[in-house]
Amino acid sequence: MATYNKRELPKLDLDLLNGSEADLADLVLIAERSLKEVGFFVIKNHGVSEDTIRRTFGISRRFFDLDVSQKSKVRMTSDYPYGYEKAEILSQSLNGEGVTPDPKETYNIKVSDPRWPDEPLEFKAIVMEYCNAMWTLARKILRLFALVLRQSEDFFDDKFPTDNMTVFRQLNYPHVAPGPDRIRASQHTDYGVLTILAQDNVGGLQVKLPGQEWEDASTPQGCLLVNIGDMMQRWSNDSWRSTLHRVVKKESASQTDNRRQSMVFFVNPGKDVMIECIPDYQATGEEAKYSAIKAEEYVLAKHYSTIPSILASAGEK
Repeated sequence: MATYNKRELPKLDLDLLNGSEADLADLVLIAERSLKEVGFFVIKNHGVSEDTIRRTFGISRRFFDLDVSQKSKVRMTSDYPYGYEKAEILSQSLNGEGVTPDPKETYNIKVSDPRWPDEPLEFKAIVMEYCNAMWTLARKILRLFALVLRQSEDFFDDKFPTDNMTVFRQLNYPHVAPGPDRIRASQHTDYGVLTILAQDNVGGLQVKLPGQEWEDASTPQGCLLVNIGDMMQRWSNDSWRSTLHRVVKKESASQTDNRRQSMVFFVNPGKDVMIECIPDYQATGEEAKYSAIKAEEYVLAKHYSTIPSILASAGEK
């Protein structure tokens, strides 16, 4: 049985997707319990090579090592709310709290409409390889989610057209001097359907379930971390959990250099896809917990709430 464990998150073996009928049934059961109880799990046998992950981390680090004037050539704007930024306040999307930017910087690419920096020269080729691998993995996970929802395996296929809203985000958390605990990414839930995370071994990611303390969420060697976002919670009528999380630098951390990197693949549907309760998750005679909403409207409203200073500095709304 998959339950929340203070030492580790539930672990799913994606090889079981192509296993026996009994193997698949076990995988669906573990996934369902994980999604209902935790909203986070780790996956092994995910099919993304360690070399691809390593090279993408490397090219990301080289990008963030550039002078800010170079990185700002591909800055985030209201017309293209992706690109480079270092003024996001993630907690603004949750409850409007927070006035100081999270101490991190990100480079965001809309996968169906990428815009590339001039440097490093190999950036485009390496990142495209990573995104293609992530998409292959995402479709496996969506197939699993459809089975957990008791829908046909292709339930999500038409909800993710070629021109979808999926975003690849690379993050850099600069070194923080020794001292008290410090928030590096303020508390939030993700906005989309599912998130696939690769993170280094510096640590700091934490999750919080109702009535519990913040708990560390590490990723075992050879695994990736997966969590669902708000849209998936809405589709399941709150049956699945879009879990609160944050990134911190702990006072007890002993690294001489606690610079942290992570890479996040936010799997989002087509902009006109309606996010509404799946009928099987709505009790007879009861209304759904959420009104139907277009994916683009929901995601961008959340996203824009986190970057007011960026838009204000450019005279944009």
